[in-house]
Amino acid sequence: MNRGIVMGEVWATRKAQSLEGRKLALVALCDTHGPTSEVVVAIDTLDARVGDAVLISYGSGARNVLSAGQDNQLILADAAISEIIDGRA
Repeated sequence: MNRGIVMGEVWATRKAQSLEGRKLALVALCDTHGPTSEVVVAIDTLDARVGDAVLISYGSGARNVLSAGQDNQLILADAAISEIIDGRA
């Protein structure tokens, strides 16, 4: 998992069927000093807003966030927002 800050939303006119109805967020990854130049697109099921600090899950962790226990569901995802951070750590 990585910490990041939501920078905006990615709009797509056409998506893979498993992504229909899902929001795509543009997230700047952070290190101990703040945002870096590395940016990732993550599926957002938590309705994070621009400026929110979030945790990003990758790979099977992202797919587990998205499937929520549903078996045999094909999900095309490599990154997903798994938590919105309320305070500073």
